[in-house]
Amino acid sequence: MKYYKAEEEIFELELKEYPFFCKFCKKEKAIIEIPSQKVKVCKNCYNTFFENRIKKTIEKYKMLKPQDKVGVFLSGGKDSSTLLIVLKKLYPDINLQAIFLNLGIRYYSEKVENLVKNLCQNLNVPLYIYNLPQKEGYRIDDFVFTHFKNKICSACGAIKRYLFSKIAKELKLTVIATGHHLDDIVSTMLTLFFQGDFSGIAKLEPVLQPFFPNQAKKIKPLYTTPEKEIFYYIVLNEIPVGNFTCPHAEITPSKKIKKILTDLEKENRQIKYQLLSVFTKKLIPLIKSHPAYKEEKSLNICIKCGEITSASDNICSRCKKVELLNKIEDKALELNYEEFEDFVKNLDSNWVLIDLKEKEHLLNESSKKLIKFFKPYRNKYIFLVSSDPEIGYLFALKLRKKRFKAYSIIKIPEKEYLEFHNREDL
Repeated sequence: MKYYKAEEEIFELELKEYPFFCKFCKKEKAIIEIPSQKVKVCKNCYNTFFENRIKKTIEKYKMLKPQDKVGVFLSGGKDSSTLLIVLKKLYPDINLQAIFLNLGIRYYSEKVENLVKNLCQNLNVPLYIYNLPQKEGYRIDDFVFTHFKNKICSACGAIKRYLFSKIAKELKLTVIATGHHLDDIVSTMLTLFFQGDFSGIAKLEPVLQPFFPNQAKKIKPLYTTPEKEIFYYIVLNEIPVGNFTCPHAEITPSKKIKKILTDLEKENRQIKYQLLSVFTKKLIPLIKSHPAYKEEKSLNICIKCGEITSASDNICSRCKKVELLNKIEDKALELNYEEFEDFVKNLDSNWVLIDLKEKEHLLNESSKKLIKFFKPYRNKYIFLVSSDPEIGYLFALKLRKKRFKAYSIIKIPEKEYLEFHNREDL
C-alpha cells in the first residue's frame, strides 16, 4: 500500500509473513516490524504495543478525566482517523465527539466528508459537520484571489484555529484531542528553534491548558508515536483513509526538517525521541522560567468575532483574512457553459480556450514546466476545458496561484465540447 500526503511525502508498506514467530508472543508468525523498536511482530502484538504507548502517554500527562467531553477534529487522513479509533477502543465509555470542517475546497472537501461520515458511522461516534461556505459564505479556495495565494496553508490555519475554539464552545467540549504525532512535534520544534520563536516551542507541550475560562484543554495523545507507525497501524487494520492530497498542500519548512530527520533516523533510530526529550525536559522548562516569557503580550478578545487574540488592535488574524475576501467581488474559478459564453462576449480576442485532454500530466510536473506551457497566454483570459471537472478546477487553482487569469468551464454540451476538441487553435 502507498499513502500520499503531499509532494515528496509518500509512505509505503508491503506486508509479508516472516519465516519465524513474533518477537513478543512467540506464537504467531511475524508479519511486520515496529520501526522504532526494530523487532518483528504479529498483527495483534503490533496493535497492542501501538495502543499501549498511546495509553501510557495519555496517563503520563493526565490528558483525560472520566467526565470529559472530548472533541476530535477529523481531516480524513491517517492521523486523526487513528486517534479517534484508538480513543474509542481504549476509553469506550468516554464522551467522544467527532468534528469535521468542510472548508469548501472544491472536490476535495466533499470526498473527505464522505470518508469521515463512514468512519464515524462504523465507530458509532457522533459527528458534527461545520460547512464553511454555507455558514460563513466563503471557501478556503477563495484565498487564491488574495496575496495569500501561495501561502494558503497559513490562511487556512488561522481559520481552523478560530473554528476549533468556536465549535468547542458551541459543543461544550472540555478537551480537544489533535492528531499531532512525534514527527510533527519534533520537526515543528526544530523549525521554531531555527526561527528563534521560543514562545512557540513552549506551546508544543503534550497538554496545553486553556488561556481563558470555559475554553477547552488541548491534548496530543500521539505525542510519542512516530508517523510511520501510524501508517502501519492503518494498513494492518485496513482502515479507510483519504489517499489523496489537498490541492493547497505545501512543502513547509517543518516538512523539510521532517525529511532531514528521517534521513538521520537511518543512522540513529532514537534521534526523534532524543530531540523530544531535550526539548520537553530541558529547553521548554528553561523558556517558561525566563522573565521575557512571563512578560509576553496579554491576550484580549477580538472586537469582531469575540475570540482570543494577541493583536495590538484587538482584531484577530482570522478576521483580518476574512476582510480581505470581503473586498473581492468576483471569486469565480468555475464557469458553466452559459456563463462562459456571456463572459467572452466583451473580451474580443483577449482570451484562449485550452482543451486539457492529454495535458493532465502537467498537474504533477514542476511549476516551471506548468508556467512554460501557459506562458504564451500570460496576458490573456485562459478558459480550460476537461472531460473531468476536477482536473479543470485543479488547473485553474494552480494557474491562479501563478497569477494567470484562469477559469475552468463545466457542464459543456457534448456537441460544443467536440467542436472545441477538434479546433486547430486549441
